[in-house]
Amino acid sequence: MSRILIIEDEDGLSGAIQEWLEDEQYVVSVVNNGLSAVTNLQSESYEAIVLDLMLPGMSGIEVCKAYRTSGGTTPILMLTAKNTIASKEEGLDSGADDYLTKPFDLRELSARLRALLRRPRTQPLLILEAGNLKLDTTSRTVTKAGKPLRLLPKEFMLLEVLMRHYGQVLSTEDLINHLWSPASEIAPDTVRSHLKSLRKKIDDTSESSLIKTVHGMGYMIEAH
Repeated sequence: MSRILIIEDEDGLSGAIQEWLEDEQYVVSVVNNGLSAVTNLQSESYEAIVLDLMLPGMSGIEVCKAYRTSGGTTPILMLTAKNTIASKEEGLDSGADDYLTKPFDLRELSARLRALLRRPRTQPLLILEAGNLKLDTTSRTVTKAGKPLRLLPKEFMLLEVLMRHYGQVLSTEDLINHLWSPASEIAPDTVRSHLKSLRKKIDDTSESSLIKTVHGMGYMIEAH
């Protein structure tokens, strides 16, 4: 039975999430501010953390950074009312494993938590690896077999999302939701164009693409 910590200052929302997750047989604890969250995480252990971006005392970004700096490895799902690429980038760069934009469906929150709980527990993902490809989330650089690659910002973000979801199939809609504002009305062809450009830069002509196309479902990264 997995233990989940909810860090959320909106009582109505935290109560709804707690009730939903407890109905799914999780053991749920709730704190409503950043300072209490940091204190709690120093003494308690959890299998997953649901962390709001905007908190009194300390922001979700500060809580996440403090937890990762102290060596915490529990998967973090960040909640945010901000849907800009910059805010999503900031959340992932601080050490979050995934994010969910408010308002959201509780079924999606459950699905994302299940995906995080399936991952093997590792050290914080500052360096993402797939085959001989390495992506440094701190310096925002990518190397292949030790040699630097020059990626455009959107290519880098696309690669990072796929590498953070290593071994998972992401649909075109998933990629659009991760990388663009909901109001941007991005067409699937735009995603395919970015993927084509990215593949040219990270793949060798002598090998199959690191980014696999799963027909009828989407795309995923897995090592050769």
